[in-house]
Amino acid sequence: MFPWCFTISAFASDIGNALKRVQGLTFGEEIGQGSICRVYQATCPVSHERFAVKTIPLPKPVCQRAEVLQRAAREAAAARVLSDLVPHPDEIVRHFACVYDEGEDAIKMVMELCRGPCLSKLRSQANSGRIPESRVRKMVAAISRALGHLHDIGLLYVDLKAENVVLDPTEQDPDRVRLVDFDLCRDIPGRHVSSYDEAATAATVIASVDPTASLTISTTKVLVPNGGDDYDNSHINNDNERLWGTAEYLAFEVLQDGAAAYSTASDWWSLGILLYELLYGKAPWSGPSVDVIFHRMMNHRLMFPGPSQGGPQQVSTAMQQVIRALLRYLPEMRLGSRGGAREVLAQAALSLQESSGT
Repeated sequence: MFPWCFTISAFASDIGNALKRVQGLTFGEEIGQGSICRVYQATCPVSHERFAVKTIPLPKPVCQRAEVLQRAAREAAAARVLSDLVPHPDEIVRHFACVYDEGEDAIKMVMELCRGPCLSKLRSQANSGRIPESRVRKMVAAISRALGHLHDIGLLYVDLKAENVVLDPTEQDPDRVRLVDFDLCRDIPGRHVSSYDEAATAATVIASVDPTASLTISTTKVLVPNGGDDYDNSHINNDNERLWGTAEYLAFEVLQDGAAAYSTASDWWSLGILLYELLYGKAPWSGPSVDVIFHRMMNHRLMFPGPSQGGPQQVSTAMQQVIRALLRYLPEMRLGSRGGAREVLAQAALSLQESSGT
């Protein structure tokens, strides 16, 4: 069992019993997948509780194995911190356990089961990929609260995108959303709440596979995943610099200055991109490479197309102002960078939802 595996007492008394319980689950349909994992619905045959179980098979090649384990360890570290929150934030999916199943050579993470779909699939089912502002307002307010919780405990989310926000409706709240997938979370600079030594993790993996290997795993290789595909990052001068996240959601300062620019402000930028995408059916700037996206960001001002330009029937001026404020190029001037989630939620376009008590 890896040292970062864990369980909460509500799931099992210790990590050994957590593994036994996971192995005893009845696995059902696949409900999601990512570049390194698949997510299944699973049921406990004794209590009949239903869970979502993320299964992360470990590749045999040493470099790939080290990379996958680093991502799994990162998510487990963040999930462990989040699992200690009392009460647990309703806007963030709860993790119950993370175990290593040696027989399957796979990491398994047990989480709350969300009914879905993710916002990306919800968009694909909507007219022209657009969701009405009345629904988006509530969703974005919940996502803002989720980011606020993460920032309050010292974590950057890093990879906010439509695929990582899942609809989990209730009778009282048909538009309830939950934030999932924490494998790219990072500690806020200067704070150490989930830190672990990535290089040491890689070295441990290498030694366990081949004790004679003299391979060094770089933890600063340039990589920007987007739906499992890597983007060209050739505009970045430092070959040893690494970007995390999804290209179309990367903040201006991260594209300009590299990984050192990640901050809470970059999370708020990603929220602005997501908000625009939900309302207008596409990202404000997109392209086949990071270079192209950055060029378009620099040379094409933010546009809000109306119906005659193929845009939605109506997006309020107040909501457009929120988007503009979240997508300010200077991070210190960006909405949320100083006042956090409270500042974002105080905006007129979002505060209407907050005042209703949800």
